[in-house]
Amino acid sequence: MGITQTQSVEQLEPQVLQPNNPFVPPKGGICLIDNLPPELLSHIFELGFVDDVEEDIADSYYNHLDATAHEMDIHDRETESCHDFPPFTLAVSHVCRHWRNVALSTPSLWTDIVVTPEERPPYELVSTLLERSKSLPIDITVNYGDLDEYKDDFEPPSDADLEILFAMLIPHIHRWRTIEVLVSEYHYMYAFLSAISDPSVPAAPQLTTLELYDYEDTDNPATFQHPRMAKHLTLFAGSAPLLTKIVLWGVHVDWDQPWVASASNLTDLELAHHTEDVRPSWAQFSTILRSASVLQRLSLRQSGPSGEPQAWSIEPTPGGPVNVNAPIQLVRVTDFILAFHTQARSIGLLRKFYVPALKHLTLDPDLIDNDFDDLLRELARPVSPGQEQARSLASRLESLKLSGLPCHMECVETLYGELQNLRLLNLSLYFLDPYFLDIISTPCTLPGRGDIWLPRLTTLHVSGGSGIALRKLILQRKEAGVPLSSLYVDQDCELDDEDVDWLKVNVETFEFFEDSDVEDDSDDSDEDVDEDEWSDSD
Repeated sequence: MGITQTQSVEQLEPQVLQPNNPFVPPKGGICLIDNLPPELLSHIFELGFVDDVEEDIADSYYNHLDATAHEMDIHDRETESCHDFPPFTLAVSHVCRHWRNVALSTPSLWTDIVVTPEERPPYELVSTLLERSKSLPIDITVNYGDLDEYKDDFEPPSDADLEILFAMLIPHIHRWRTIEVLVSEYHYMYAFLSAISDPSVPAAPQLTTLELYDYEDTDNPATFQHPRMAKHLTLFAGSAPLLTKIVLWGVHVDWDQPWVASASNLTDLELAHHTEDVRPSWAQFSTILRSASVLQRLSLRQSGPSGEPQAWSIEPTPGGPVNVNAPIQLVRVTDFILAFHTQARSIGLLRKFYVPALKHLTLDPDLIDNDFDDLLRELARPVSPGQEQARSLASRLESLKLSGLPCHMECVETLYGELQNLRLLNLSLYFLDPYFLDIISTPCTLPGRGDIWLPRLTTLHVSGGSGIALRKLILQRKEAGVPLSSLYVDQDCELDDEDVDWLKVNVETFEFFEDSDVEDDSDDSDEDVDEDEWSDSD
C-alpha cells in the first residue's frame, strides 16, 4: 500500500493512521531511531553484520564500497539487475547520512574481505576495507576456484595481478584472523605460497584458520604435476601459534615448520589429494598428530603419510622417547574422515590411532580394491588399550557414512552387529551393495544383539535406492518398535509422487538433498540432520 504526495489525511485508509505506523514518516522528518546514542546504533549494526556473515548473503555488491558521489547510483542500478539482497553493511551505510557516518566509524563491519577473479588492480575494494577495518582482525577469502564459469572472452587474472593483491594484504598479516584461498590453477596458489614465504614476511600472531584449496583437475597423477612449484615452503616465518583449523587440499608445505608440526591449539585438520612424493613422511605425520593434543576432527582424503603401512615406524634414538611407535593418542577426536585409501592403508591408519572419543566416521575407500572384508572386520575388532574393557571402534559410533565398500554379506552383518549406539547412517547406494540398506529392516541374526539391526537408529540419509525399498524399511522398523524419525533422500532416487506422500506421512522429517558425493565430492561430517552436513561442512 503506497502513500502518494497528493493524498490528504482524510483520504488515507484507517490502518495507515494508526499510531507508530513504521510506513508513515514521522512528523517534522525526525526519525526516532536517530535519538539512539551512536554507540548503541553501532552495536546494532555489529549484530546485523554477524548474522549477515553467518547466513552467507550474496557479496556481489561489495564491488561498490568506495565512498564517492555516484556510489548510490551504482548501487541502485545493481539492485535493479540482481535478485539478491545487498550485504547488511552496504544496506545500513546507505540509509541516511547519520547511519552512514556511524557505519563507517564502526571498523568491525568491514573486516570480511572477499576477492574474486573480476577484481583487478588497483583493488579499490580491498583498499577500502583494509582502511575501514582499522586495526581489527580481518577475514580474507581469495576465490579463484572456478574460472570455467566465466565467459569465453573473460581474461583470467595474471600472476602480476596477484602480486599486487598480496603486496596490499601482507603488510596486514599481523591482523589476519582467517585466510582462505581457492584456485583451479596451481600457479595461483604458488604465487600465494611464495608471497607469504618470503623471508621478509613476519609471523601471523592472530591467525586461527588457514584453508588452501587447489581444485585443478589432474586426473589422479602418481606424482606432483608442477615440478617447478614442488618446493615445500615455510609460511608466516614458520609461526602462527593460534591456528585451530588447517585445511591443505592439494597444497603441500614444509611439514616440519612449527605452525603445523607443533600446532598445540589445532582442533581441525584436513589433508587432501596429495601425491605420494609431496606427502609428509611417517615421522613428520606422527609428529603433527602427536603435537595436536586437542584435535577434534581429522580428515585424510587421498593423503596422509607417505610410504606403505609396513614402513610406518620410527627408529628410537638414544635418550629419546621409548614409545615413538606406540599408537598415536587422539583422545579428543570425535570426527574422522578416511577417503580414497586402499584397504591396506585404511587398516594401517586405524591401527596407528587410538580414538576413544570417536563418534562420527566417514569411509569412502579407493575402489582399486574389490574386497574390503578385512576393513569391516577391523572396525568390528575388539581392542583393549591399557586397562580398558575391550571395545570395537564401531561400537563407539553415533553416526556413520559409507560409500564404495565391496564386501561379503557376512562382513556387513559383523559390522552392523557392533553398531549398537548408531543414531545416524548415511549410505551411498551408487557405490554400495543394496544389502547395506535392506538388512536394516530385517531381524538381527547375531546372538546377544537384540531383535533388529541398529536398534538406536533414528536418522537415515540415502543416495540411490528406490521408493519400494524405503517404504518397506520404514514400515518394518515401525512394526519392530524402532521407527526412523528422519529420512533424507537424494533427489535422484527412484521415487514417484505416491512414494513421497507416503514417506512424508510415515516419518517426522522427510527431505530431498543433492548428493554432493556424486556432484563435487565434498564432505563434512556432523551429527546434525542437515542433509548437507553429511556430504563432506562443512
